[in-house]
Amino acid sequence: MGTVSRPLLRLKGHELVPPEEDRRVGLEVFDVLLPCRSYDVKYKVASLGQVSPTLEFLLRLVKSTPGISDADAASFFGYSSSEMTYVLEEACGPGYLERKGGQLWLTTSGDSLFREGEKEPTIHTVESRRRSFGFDLMAIAPQARRWLEPLERFLPELASEDPAGTGRVAERLPGRFKQFFRELADQADRGKLERRDIYSIDPIVVPGERYQVPIRVLTYAQASNPSAAEIDLSIWRPDHEIADRPEIERAVALFVKDMQTTANQMDAASAYQALIDLAPEFLKDFTTRSGLSEGRYWRESVSRAGEPRSDRKTIPIVGSLLLPENIERLQSVLDYGLRAASEAPVNIFAVAPQTRRWGATTQQRDLLTLIREKVGLTFPSADRAEMKATCLFAGKPPAYTQKAFDEVLSSHVEHFPKALEILLVPGVMLAAVVHAPLGSSNGNPVPLGLASFDPAMVELGSQYVMDGLEAYTTKDGGS
Repeated sequence: MGTVSRPLLRLKGHELVPPEEDRRVGLEVFDVLLPCRSYDVKYKVASLGQVSPTLEFLLRLVKSTPGISDADAASFFGYSSSEMTYVLEEACGPGYLERKGGQLWLTTSGDSLFREGEKEPTIHTVESRRRSFGFDLMAIAPQARRWLEPLERFLPELASEDPAGTGRVAERLPGRFKQFFRELADQADRGKLERRDIYSIDPIVVPGERYQVPIRVLTYAQASNPSAAEIDLSIWRPDHEIADRPEIERAVALFVKDMQTTANQMDAASAYQALIDLAPEFLKDFTTRSGLSEGRYWRESVSRAGEPRSDRKTIPIVGSLLLPENIERLQSVLDYGLRAASEAPVNIFAVAPQTRRWGATTQQRDLLTLIREKVGLTFPSADRAEMKATCLFAGKPPAYTQKAFDEVLSSHVEHFPKALEILLVPGVMLAAVVHAPLGSSNGNPVPLGLASFDPAMVELGSQYVMDGLEAYTTKDGGS
């Protein structure tokens, strides 16, 4: 996938990775809603086409030599009298040429066939049209509507830098319509081969229904400065189209910047200690008297993050569990864990970190679906519908979290470190990730942790989650 990242912020801090080893690392994935609206637009289109070769030659000759005689024109082309009569009928019939005293002259219509900057004449017909087009309310650029899945309707909406400005969309739309006419015309007249150009636009446009369209946002960072997030919108649109929509790019940058926090606010030390407690043997080389040496573990994880094997039961995880590449790693961990499982698991547990917008993507639902499908393939007699996905959430969960899980158990008292995320399939696999700024006291959270199908580690994770489960009693039903 060719991706182009956008700088969001730069934070000064200790470089965690030497320049010669620096690389770009995926951090997060989000789906956000872009506010849009349909508009009825009345406009006129000039459908352009080439004239016949004989007519073109004659018109070009008269254009360059106004008043040329019939005889001289016939001699220039080597036409006989009957051939010249035929060509003149083709030119004079539609009113492109007029004959005065045996001389040929372009009419106003004939002269208008020569468009500025073009040597060849073209003919055109003007057609009036009225159609409905969708535009986003930020960049006022074309945005097709699509059906939203139930979970998508609850995703966070992008906030406009200029909320009052969306009311002036109708005023600005004719100019933006003209700018994007080629793209819009190709959508409206798909299958027609004639060349088209905008002729005129009615300044009065009629607003229609509002709607929203999801945009997938990836965030990355340089390994040397991981808390300085960069945004990547290339899954949504190619780079040249994003360049025409700077307002949206800025809104996404603000959305991601809004998630900045500090290591103290997230109580990162407690979360890293929980990570050590869950995987003491795996993390022993990175553990000091004061806790986890997260900088060293980050460097090691970035350089050797790989796939699980039968002799590699635990692997480091860099970035959100919901990144496409990490979902693939979790799938491999799950496969190994299921091979050793004696019975089908009936639960999936997730401990949500207290970071803003955690799980704001359909990837959350898709990962849970993948786990169910894998369990069903390994244990065909198991009822996948009975496998419950439960999220433990501190505080009030957002609607998209409730829709992704079968149930969300809430608690207003903290029972897990704020920065800690856990994904547990009891008896099968464990993933634990800390979300906190790294290499700087503040910045965007940098997910860093591990995933394992080691039975001993999975059992430790199960005990840890079960110890806190009873405190989560308030149920918020999922989808």
